[in-house]
Amino acid sequence: MLKGRRSMVKIVFVGSSERRTKADLLITGCFSGQDLDRALLALEPEFSMGAKTAVKRHRFSGKFGETLASFGLKFREASEAMLLGLGPRDKFFKLCARKTAGNLVKAVRERKAGRVRILLESFVSPEVSKESLADLFTETILLGTYDFRKYKRSADAEPQQPIIFEFMVSRERDCAPLKRISEKARKTADGVIFARDLVNEPANVVNPQTLAAAARKMCKAEGIQCRVLGIKEMEKLKMGGILGVSQGSLTPPALILMEYGKKFASRGTVCLIGKGVTFDTGGLSLKPAGGMEKMKYDMAGSAAVLGALKASASLGLKRHIVGLVPAVENNISNNPQRPGDIIRMFNGKTVEVLNTDAEGRLILADALAFSERFKPGMIVDIATLTGMCAATFADQAIGLMGTDSDLVEKVKAAGQESGERCWELPLWDEYRPLIQGKQSDLKNIGGSNGGTITAGMFLKEFVPAKTPWAHLDIAGTAWCETARHDCLFGSTGVGVRLFLKLLSQKD
Repeated sequence: MLKGRRSMVKIVFVGSSERRTKADLLITGCFSGQDLDRALLALEPEFSMGAKTAVKRHRFSGKFGETLASFGLKFREASEAMLLGLGPRDKFFKLCARKTAGNLVKAVRERKAGRVRILLESFVSPEVSKESLADLFTETILLGTYDFRKYKRSADAEPQQPIIFEFMVSRERDCAPLKRISEKARKTADGVIFARDLVNEPANVVNPQTLAAAARKMCKAEGIQCRVLGIKEMEKLKMGGILGVSQGSLTPPALILMEYGKKFASRGTVCLIGKGVTFDTGGLSLKPAGGMEKMKYDMAGSAAVLGALKASASLGLKRHIVGLVPAVENNISNNPQRPGDIIRMFNGKTVEVLNTDAEGRLILADALAFSERFKPGMIVDIATLTGMCAATFADQAIGLMGTDSDLVEKVKAAGQESGERCWELPLWDEYRPLIQGKQSDLKNIGGSNGGTITAGMFLKEFVPAKTPWAHLDIAGTAWCETARHDCLFGSTGVGVRLFLKLLSQKD
């Protein structure tokens, strides 16, 4: 059920002295203002001569993303050779390397190449080593070639073309360590792809119960403990947030509890919590019809937690991780939650529901309060929580809030390193009156202004005392409408890579 359509990609590393099959395409990086790579001059002298002429006549400058390609019957290495512009060498950072990997994928896709040979060391800069390239290129190539076409009839008839990306290095002894780095990157990409598959599935396939089943299956395969609380157990626990949101759906809710690496608990427990609204109509505060079909992505936070746990187990991270996923469907039936309802949450606080479309914070609140049972050293929740966040950052940044400056800085660093950048918003006490209830302890919306911040302020009310907490709002970054370097369309799997970088940081 939960498996998208993806290209068969093989990534290999070879030394320049090894015997090799002629490729369809040879790609060399070229920095602006730099001479052609020496390896290219030796490997493909005929193409090099033409490339030098093009540079001299200002037809190729090496600016970022620029290409120069040529076919040659006498070419030694490939039927076609290409220069790929990288911009100034001293400004070629890791994000540039990720985007360059996307340009590699684009070139291969446009030419329908089955085997592409890439001179890896031609892409090395002061900021990006060949080891970093092996990591970033592998991850981005695997994500950039992912394409969810499971439900297209023509997809089954099309042959799935295998693509071999062959990275050439000058010393054969470098191949083995680069391969190990590449294999780790593949495991990271597999976690992201697992998350993407979950989000890309339609809501008639993924609902709270099938999401729980997918979690159980993944956990069993990876050796992760998994338990799912049903509606009766949540009623006993008085989880009014989860129960209230789900009461308009025929599909019962689930609270998915996952635990990995308990033997590493001495290092401290990390709790990851992901919003799992498998479809969001808005409830009685109904969303507009236009764009509602995309609301299957409202469980992207839960997918990020599942993908991060899968990859953590696969990579063998030495961390104790607890994953919590409150899974619901926000629908309308004969007994939905109503605007004006007052509900009692797991921690005893009462909330007046002024808008049933502000449901994500209600289910996260119960999960946050419940997480105290695991005595976490830090909590990070992730959610497609507010449209205001998407309006603020578009698809370029994750909204970040938190109660602990050290944790916030760690999350920022993980975001920068993973390419999933975050920007911090304040949780000042002055915002607290905006969520103060008149007939209850709290209300679930804070007015028309500062919606992302007031949502964070609401969640803060349910964080266990003295526990470092960070909140990630991925409303703008969880879905891709226009192709980018690591995603063609649909779910981005955002959060998985950030979590893995965070979990891999030294204490």
